[in-house]
Amino acid sequence: MRSTRSTRLSLIFPIQTEFGTENRVSAPAATTWDQRKAELFSNAPRETTPESTCRVPYEVVEMIIAHLTHDIDALKACSLTCRSWNIVAIPHIQHTLILGRGITPGGLKPLPRLHALGFMPLVKEIRVEQWGSVGTWFMPRAFGLNGLRYFSAFANVHTLKIQNFEIRHFIPGIERYFVHFSALRSITLYDPCGTPRQLTHFLSLFPNLDDVKILRICAPVSHTTVPDGELIPVSEPKLQGRLTLYDFSLVGVWTRMIASYGGLRFRHMDLRGSASCVPTLLEACANTLETLQLYTAYAPFSTRFYTHLSTGSS
Repeated sequence: MRSTRSTRLSLIFPIQTEFGTENRVSAPAATTWDQRKAELFSNAPRETTPESTCRVPYEVVEMIIAHLTHDIDALKACSLTCRSWNIVAIPHIQHTLILGRGITPGGLKPLPRLHALGFMPLVKEIRVEQWGSVGTWFMPRAFGLNGLRYFSAFANVHTLKIQNFEIRHFIPGIERYFVHFSALRSITLYDPCGTPRQLTHFLSLFPNLDDVKILRICAPVSHTTVPDGELIPVSEPKLQGRLTLYDFSLVGVWTRMIASYGGLRFRHMDLRGSASCVPTLLEACANTLETLQLYTAYAPFSTRFYTHLSTGSS
């Protein structure tokens, strides 16, 4: 896991850019950084300068930076060494973006400058931090017009983590906030609040989703802004990776997903304090499950399932 310090938004790229108003916001081309690397480390003849005569080969720079992946301070120092090192280090520095740390109503404020510096394609993981009902800010009202435009410009995010996610407050119209995360592979929800149908609808927004991790779930009050019956899944997520549950007891979530997605295909499951969901999940993933870890309140029990065994084997 990356150091938590690396998740702070770091805008140290030495470029002065003024961000003007525009009607649309689109993510910069994903190949921009690759092109810059190719230009800097190419063997084409160029004017001799003190920097070029002492230039370290690209492969060596990559090896050095790779050893510093978890040391954000060292990466920042490397990014200030010279332009070539900056271009290699910046993608590692900008890999993870935290929204909401120490900020209540303005969690999306860093996005305009992030876009102006061309860092949006470099963000691979987004974490939304908020604490309980007092510190909950990640709601539709926090986006506004500009916030939604910038948030929709993230094109390469493969991991999304949200604390205290109030799914019910995004219904209806949750698609406009998350449907652009088509490359998402992993999602983690801490204490989400929503009905089984709402959670099923939310996960259906990510067609390439493989890994799901949910820590507890809060059942919302009876009143909702739109009848759950009107929520139709957008797609059938792959769900072929790992399922991790902590203190999760709403079996209805999985029966709803099975009915909406045509089944579940998880290959690995880690279930803690979720005994009520075990029979339903085992039956649904009987043909794909490879490993299963069950944890009781005192000690873990784990076993391995092999795909070549018959369904009736134990």
